[in-house]
Amino acid sequence: MSIACRAALTALTIAVISTAPGGAEEALSIQKARQLVLAKSSTLRKAELAVDAAALAAQSGRYSMLPSVSLSAGTSAGYGTGIDSLSDSAEESAKLSATETVFDGGKTAALNRKYDAETAAARESLRGTRISLIGDADSAFYAVLSASASVDAAGSDLEAARLRLQIAQAKAEAGNLSRADYLQSEAETASYETALTTARKTLATARAKLASLTGLSPSAALEQIDFGSYDILMKRLSSLDDVGVDKLVADIADISAKNNPTLSGYALSGESARHAVAAAAAAYLPTIAAGFSHGYTNTKAEGVTTSGSVSLTATLSLDLWNTKNSVDAAEVAARQAELDAAEGQRSIGLSVAQAVYEWLSSARAVSSSAKALEYAQSNYANVLEKFKLSSATASDLSTAEALLSADKTALISARYTFLSDLSALRGYAGLEDDSALLKVVP
Repeated sequence: MSIACRAALTALTIAVISTAPGGAEEALSIQKARQLVLAKSSTLRKAELAVDAAALAAQSGRYSMLPSVSLSAGTSAGYGTGIDSLSDSAEESAKLSATETVFDGGKTAALNRKYDAETAAARESLRGTRISLIGDADSAFYAVLSASASVDAAGSDLEAARLRLQIAQAKAEAGNLSRADYLQSEAETASYETALTTARKTLATARAKLASLTGLSPSAALEQIDFGSYDILMKRLSSLDDVGVDKLVADIADISAKNNPTLSGYALSGESARHAVAAAAAAYLPTIAAGFSHGYTNTKAEGVTTSGSVSLTATLSLDLWNTKNSVDAAEVAARQAELDAAEGQRSIGLSVAQAVYEWLSSARAVSSSAKALEYAQSNYANVLEKFKLSSATASDLSTAEALLSADKTALISARYTFLSDLSALRGYAGLEDDSALLKVVP
């Protein structure tokens, strides 16, 4: 086989593979979108570096509990009137010394506990950043799907309006429709064209935002949401009575109290502030340090000589007013942290309750919107047939079209609001997936 034939066969094979179903680009799932957003986020990278910095600060605090060891060595020579004076006065020396604080009133231990609390707080902040970014990914993903559904709905509305316009034109030409009714059909068709253009712009904006977050092309295909998988859940939510709702709110509030990174951060900030008070109060007590040194000196006249010393030093600051001021300032900061924690807990508790109520409301809205759309579709089909037979006016058909369009929009909004509310509730609960929330639904 010639080289040209082999090249042509290779090119044909590549073309077949590239157009095969298996080679098609896989639709972007919401799980993959979350992973891409996390991988691309510089905010998450900064939060990870903040954890590293806090861990290094804690490590530095632990190192301060170890002895401080130093080694010095040197040589020197004096000079006088003769060259021999340099060698006669030459001296070599080396010294090893170590110091260790054996008691500091508990300051170092308190500071180390403070650093540990700050490291834990940084980790909770990192977890909060992850949860927030997952929420952003969900919001952007749902915005694209919702906007895409709105474009489809607007296109369907426009097709219905054009059909009515065609019928109106035929009826007008036959003298069975007034010019005013025909002009109304034209105007409403133009209005639906404008609505479709607006919906497409909204979709383009939503796609651009998702692309910015994930790093993918704005034209990337998205995996559709199977709303049928939520039917049983929405029925359970819609059927809850007041007792069931109260229990659901309490259960999710318990999950939030255990997992919400903001609440954990408040608790750790309070812990850090209390350790800061203990560290400041340690200045009322003396600091005791032990020291040891050993060295040798080598000179021409005396040869090698060694010397060493052991010391124990106690230091106590008598500036008690400064110590008291530092303790008072630390106690004020601790009280502020306690107030922040109490206010944060109250605020997040209210937010959780509100988020649960909104989620329940959106679940019920999906059901009612679906029923309303079913009626609107049936009503439109009925009025359209009557309009064809001249037993319904153009105004009647226009009203039916408007009702159908509004109910389509309402169902799209209700469905994606339900998912967005679930995502928001998951964020308040401090979770990265929905499983723990769904388990507590009665």
